[in-house]
This record gives sequence, C-alpha cells and structure tokens, in this order.
Amino acid sequence: MTNSPQESMNLNDHDARRPPTLGIGDVLDLTASLLSAVGGPRVELFTATRNHVCLQPRDLADGEAIARLLGCDRPLDHHLLTPGCTVWTGELDGVEVEVRAELRRPAGAVR
Repeated sequence: MTNSPQESMNLNDHDARRPPTLGIGDVLDLTASLLSAVGGPRVELFTATRNHVCLQPRDLADGEAIARLLGCDRPLDHHLLTPGCTVWTGELDGVEVEVRAELRRPAGAVR
C-alpha cells in the first residue's frame, strides 16, 4: 500500500533549501525602489513575481549600465533570440533581479 503525497510528507513543513516567498506587495515595493534608483523613464517594461523582478530598458544598449547600478553581475548571453541579448542577474533582499541588455561582446570575442 502506497501513501498519498499528503500522507508521506507534511505540506506545512518549510523547506530550508528554498528562500521564503515575499508577498507581492513587498516585491512591488522593491520594484518601485529599483525604478526610482535607475530612473523610471529608462525602463520600458518590468515583470514581477513573488521572488523575481525583470527590467527591460527602453534602449537595450543602456541595460548593462542599469544592471551594474543594481548590482546584477552575472551575465547570460542569448544568441538564438533575434536580436540576441544578455540578461544580467543579481539578488536583492532575497529577490532575483534580472536586467535585459544588448548582447555583450566579451573581451577577445571575434565578430
């Protein structure tokens, strides 16, 4: 006889490996402070979930500067998208923050 998932684990136990989830209001407050820090007019679009914020600048060429201002220092290059882009990632107050930017050209890259 097999136990149902509810019987085999306590669904109310906190998983210590996962960070606590913030309320959406908390994340929106954080997003407002990010927009204030970078200058709202520089951002075309943002998305927010309980543990993630993504900013897309009006001008992707401005993205890396915005990312650095916010402390996002981990780049991920997306070559298959048209146009390609780099997504810079960091963490602030337990929330993953991403900023889209134009595709970077790492040192030594050949066109």
